[in-house]
Amino acid sequence: MTKTDLFRVIIKIFGVYCFIDMLFQFIPSFSVSWGFNSASLVISLVSLLVTVLIAYLLLFQTDRLIKLFRLEKGFDSEHIETKDLNAKGLFNLGLIILGLLMIVDNIAQFLNFCYLAFKKQVSPYGLDEIDGAMLDQQLDYNWWIISGLNVLIGLIMLTNYKQISKLFIGKGKE
Repeated sequence: MTKTDLFRVIIKIFGVYCFIDMLFQFIPSFSVSWGFNSASLVISLVSLLVTVLIAYLLLFQTDRLIKLFRLEKGFDSEHIETKDLNAKGLFNLGLIILGLLMIVDNIAQFLNFCYLAFKKQVSPYGLDEIDGAMLDQQLDYNWWIISGLNVLIGLIMLTNYKQISKLFIGKGKE
């Protein structure tokens, strides 16, 4: 594997993470609210456009980024010695790590919201306001759905990492 291939895979892994993080950061910001604030809408849209641009550059313009930042310069040899590791294997490893990170980051929050929803359904009085204020526990359906989707996407990434890597790395770059 060449050093350019290594940088290409690392940049694409960051691009996939940026894309997934972008999706789950902006879904709650565009949820239904009782008031309309045009300033926050404009800031959210500008932030969304910048993040989409960064994700596009990281995923589909990796060679230009490598040339722009001159990442291949300054190495003693052209090739990086790896016996059994190629670009596809490294990308697969990155997808597995990203899937695990998504699950680990969101499973506690998701289970907490499941517990609160169960408590709300079972208790005849619902959630006590005193208990909720003391424990800072509120049932927020938007974040419950977002954390559940993050766990689901992480599981999908873990189980289908080979198919995902085929989308981003061509057969000639193995």
